[in-house]
Amino acid sequence: MSAVKDQHSLRGESTENSASREKILLDLLGKASDFYEYTVGILSSIFELTEFVSRGSPERDFYAYVTTVLIKESRCENASIFMVEGADVVLRAASGILTMDANEQVSMPLGEGVAGTCALEGKTILVSDVGGCEFFKKIDSTKVLIGSMLCVPIKEGDRTLGVMNLSHSQKSFFNIHYVRVFELLGLLIGQMLTLVQLYELFQRKNTDLSVLLKEKDKSLRSVTERYKAVVDASEEMIFVLDSPGNILFLNKALQGLFPRTPVTVFELFDEASASRILERASRIGAGESIEFDMNVDAGIKDGIIGQFFIKRIDKDQVLVMMRDITARRRMEQKTMQTEKLTSLGLLTSGIAHELNNKLTPILGFADLIESSSLSLHDQKRLSVIINSASAAKGIVESLLKFSRNKPPEKNVFDMREVIRRTITLYTPIIKKRGITIFHEDPDEALFIRADMNCMEQVLVNFMNNSIDAIDEDEGSIWVRSFLRDSYVHVTIEDTGPGIPDGIITKIFDPFFTTKPKDKGTGLGLSICYGIINDHKGEICLENTRHGAMASMKIPYVMNIEMDQIGVCAEESMTEAVEEGRQERFIIMVVEDEEDLLELMVDTLSPYYTVVTFENGRHACDHLDEYGWELIISDLRMPVMNGMELYREAIMRNPDLKKRFMFITGDTYDSQVKEFLEDTGVAYLKKPFRIKELKDIVRKHLQHRMVSE
Repeated sequence: MSAVKDQHSLRGESTENSASREKILLDLLGKASDFYEYTVGILSSIFELTEFVSRGSPERDFYAYVTTVLIKESRCENASIFMVEGADVVLRAASGILTMDANEQVSMPLGEGVAGTCALEGKTILVSDVGGCEFFKKIDSTKVLIGSMLCVPIKEGDRTLGVMNLSHSQKSFFNIHYVRVFELLGLLIGQMLTLVQLYELFQRKNTDLSVLLKEKDKSLRSVTERYKAVVDASEEMIFVLDSPGNILFLNKALQGLFPRTPVTVFELFDEASASRILERASRIGAGESIEFDMNVDAGIKDGIIGQFFIKRIDKDQVLVMMRDITARRRMEQKTMQTEKLTSLGLLTSGIAHELNNKLTPILGFADLIESSSLSLHDQKRLSVIINSASAAKGIVESLLKFSRNKPPEKNVFDMREVIRRTITLYTPIIKKRGITIFHEDPDEALFIRADMNCMEQVLVNFMNNSIDAIDEDEGSIWVRSFLRDSYVHVTIEDTGPGIPDGIITKIFDPFFTTKPKDKGTGLGLSICYGIINDHKGEICLENTRHGAMASMKIPYVMNIEMDQIGVCAEESMTEAVEEGRQERFIIMVVEDEEDLLELMVDTLSPYYTVVTFENGRHACDHLDEYGWELIISDLRMPVMNGMELYREAIMRNPDLKKRFMFITGDTYDSQVKEFLEDTGVAYLKKPFRIKELKDIVRKHLQHRMVSE
């Protein structure tokens, strides 16, 4: 019985153990089946996410899609995505048994809560019971019941981008077997997120690039249109050539010179100029440029001075820009001529001043010679001396006016009279040389407002040049004058050889001459140029079929009243000294030129007591020696000049202010001119005639006697 009982007992135990093992196996099989289904679901989720990413959906939709797939393909009740932003993790998407939209206001600092801790540490956190989790942070606004949690980091390499947060209302729902699967999913989601971000960035950049390209294209079209408008509006002539010389583009400035559009560079310019342009262009490499000036004929314009700029813009193309600098070059030549004349003026003023000092005693002593005691032959010689010195005086005075840039003493006169006088002067000379003058004298008066001496000087220079050009040969000179376009024109043409082309642009340069050294200085035409320019006229020399022709034109003066016309007349000088006056006036004469000092003593000593001094300092030391009736002083002297003497004298004796008179050959000097205008002191210009000196002394003494 006992044995039977034991058998029954063992059988019962065996049955119980078998049932227990079966239960365990079934439980394991169930868990394995659940894990398999879960794993299949996760793999399905991965496939769906891959498809989503391949469609290039935006990043925002990707988060929502991940949570939706997790709820659908896994058995968790809630899924959410938190992304790291700075020092926080922010909710980006949430899905679950309660449909909801992600509240982006939900966030927590890194290191706080399950999501914040997972993001900070970059490690998966499994919470079987949230009630026992020390860092679980309940969000008051959530309506989700949470029993257990699985928080997996979303990674891209070693960098944690965010966390994938899974929850279930049941405690201990998640176990260690799901951790590996979800960690793998977290890594895959991280890679996919990177792809989504890259795709979105590329799409955004592509969109921005498309917009930018459209804007650039629009801008380029606008710039091209503006550029073409600017190029067409430019006064410069612009065109593009290929290597053979075909025109690929030309602007309106160049097109306007031709009745029809030129096709090649040989249709643009004369053959020589076109060949030179192509030759120059062939020598420059890519990006290089060259500049040069060249005279060209282009279309309806001949004789253009062109400033060319050529730049290679392509292997077979060059850009050519041509600026018409004809007017500028002519202006530069005029400016250069003016500058040369200014420099010449500084040189000649000093020479003219010294010549005046030498001419004054020549004229003065010639006047003092008693001609009645001379033989008829000597009287003629004396007359030649006086006339030559007088002519030299006029020339030097004109030279001083020119060099000091002082407006000439202009009067209204008939230019025909000056021409007739000049021809009369030259008639005896040219007859001996076998030259014939043809004078075309108009009937109408040719009134101009000018300095007569200056006009005579220009005509004399023209005549001299014509005579020198004909040289020893027989020839003819034509002198013509006429009124045209409100200008009085005067031309002198000769039958000489003409002007060589190589020097025609230099003929007005100072000191330039083709004559031998003993026949010309090169100053004549330069002075003429300055005179005519000062009279607002024009002067030129050109070749003709006979030889060469010099021309000038001066503005014509209309509506002339007879009292406006200058008349050469000498004023009769009244005697300044009372008849019967017995005492002689005492006059001080201060002059450093010995010959001039002797002349004034010879001229004045018959009538006055003359005391002389060689400089201002010597004279100043003797101011108190006599009661001087008149002090005649030169302005330019060594030691102390006349201006310093005047200031010192009137400072010591103000009454001497009205007893001064100056003699000077430099009245065009700015300092002298200002001094004479400020003081109002009488003066006599060198060189002077004896009669002029006597008259001004008499008038000065008479005026003072009457006023006192």
